[in-house]
Amino acid sequence: MKKIDARPEPARAPPSLQDFKGTPSKGVSKTGLFEDAEFPASNASIGGVTGDAANPNVAQYLEEMMKLVVPGWARPRQMVGKEAGEHKLFATEGEPCLFARVSPRDIEQGYLGDCWLVSSMATLAEYPDRVRSLFKQNTLTEDGRYDVRLYDPTSEEWKVVTIDDRLPFWQRPGKHGNLCFAKQTKENEFWPCLLEKAVAKFVMSYHRIDGGFESVAMEMLTGKPSVCVGLSQVPGGAHAPYALLCGQTPQTAKHATVLMRKEAYDAHWGYWGQDASALLGGKKQLSDDELWNMLKDWDKVGYSLACGSRCAYKGILHGHAYTILRLLEVPIDRKTKAGIEERFTLKMVHVRNPHRTNEWFGRFHDDDWETWNKYPEALKDNGVFWMDWTEFKHGFRDVGICFDKRSEGTRYTDNSKAAIKEHQEVKFGQVGYQKWEGL
Repeated sequence: MKKIDARPEPARAPPSLQDFKGTPSKGVSKTGLFEDAEFPASNASIGGVTGDAANPNVAQYLEEMMKLVVPGWARPRQMVGKEAGEHKLFATEGEPCLFARVSPRDIEQGYLGDCWLVSSMATLAEYPDRVRSLFKQNTLTEDGRYDVRLYDPTSEEWKVVTIDDRLPFWQRPGKHGNLCFAKQTKENEFWPCLLEKAVAKFVMSYHRIDGGFESVAMEMLTGKPSVCVGLSQVPGGAHAPYALLCGQTPQTAKHATVLMRKEAYDAHWGYWGQDASALLGGKKQLSDDELWNMLKDWDKVGYSLACGSRCAYKGILHGHAYTILRLLEVPIDRKTKAGIEERFTLKMVHVRNPHRTNEWFGRFHDDDWETWNKYPEALKDNGVFWMDWTEFKHGFRDVGICFDKRSEGTRYTDNSKAAIKEHQEVKFGQVGYQKWEGL
C-alpha cells in the first residue's frame, strides 16, 4: 500500500433520499428568505482557508479578502440583475439563474484550493442532466432554499444537503465586490456556487474542502465507483491503477470519501493507495497502448475523467487538478515536401484548468502555429486547448476515472431544442445511482 501525498491536500432500486442532519423546521427570516442555521453565513462556516497551493500568489490575496467578507454574505439576486444593489458583482450584466446552458467550458474555481472538486464539477457538466439531477429545484427559488443530493460510498446512500443561497462575498469599500470561492458562469448560472456550498456544509466548513482528490469528488457527485491510474512518464512504462484510502494508519484506513474529510482535517489523517485492479479486469499494470485505448473508450461512453498534475510543466500548475474533456486520435498519412512518407497517429488530450488561467504553452498550444501548420489534419477538431499524449504524461501524474454510465442526455455541445428540453426535465435523484461494490 503506497502513501499518497494530498494536494493542498446485482442492481437494486435506488433507496429513498436521506436528509442530511434533517430538514430545518425554523429557518425563515423576517424577510421571508430561508436562512440555514446549521451552516450560518459567518466565518465559522468558512474556517481557516489558506488558498490554492497551486497558485501561491493567491494565498496573500485570500488573506486580505477574508478581512473584507460582507457580514451575512450575499444572495444571487443581490449580486446580479435588476434587484442587485450594493453587492453587485464586478462587470456583470443580465439576470441570475440556477441553470442556463450547463457546460464545462465556463466553470471557474475561486480562491479556495478545491480544484479537485471544481474540475470534477466540470467533467460532470459535460452531461447537463447529471448536474440538474443533483438539485431538487430547477430554477432560482423565491425563498433562497435549495436541496442538493450527495453520495456517501461508505454508507452506500444518497444524502440531501439543505442550504440557503447566501454565498461568501467580499467587497472593498465603495467598489463592486466578488464571490470568494466558485464563480457564477458567463450566463450567470449559480449552480457551481451552490453545489460547492453544499459540499462545504457536508463536511461542516469551506476550509475542509481546501485540497483533495478528483476521484473522491466524482464518486460523491455520481454515486459510481472511481479509480485512479498512476501515469508513468518513462517511454514504454506501465501505468498502475489504484483507489484511495484515508485514515490515521494504513491498517485503519478506509475508502476515502468527501464526508471523511471532517476526521481527516481534525485528526491529520493520511491518504494511501490501494490496488484497484479489480475494477480493470484484474490488471495490476497497464501498458501505454492499453491505457490510451481504455481512456478513449471511456470517453466515448461518457465516463467522467479528470487528472492531477505531476509538477510545474510548461504552464501546467504543480499540485493542481484539471478536467479531461475529450481524447482524440488524428491519423497522419502523407508525404512531406521532401518526399518522406509519414504514417502515424497523433494522440491528443483536451484538458481544462478550473482557474481558466495558466494555459498550456507546450506543443499544440493555441499560438503554436508551427506545430499546427505541420499537422493541419488536427485542426479539423481544434478550437480548444490540446496536448499530445506524451507531453500529457510528463505534466500529469494520474488520471481519475469515474464509471458513471452514459445518461440519456446528450453532451453539452448539442444545442438542439430536443436536447435542451430533455436536460430541463430531469428529475431530482434520477441520474447516477449504482450500488457501491467496493474493491
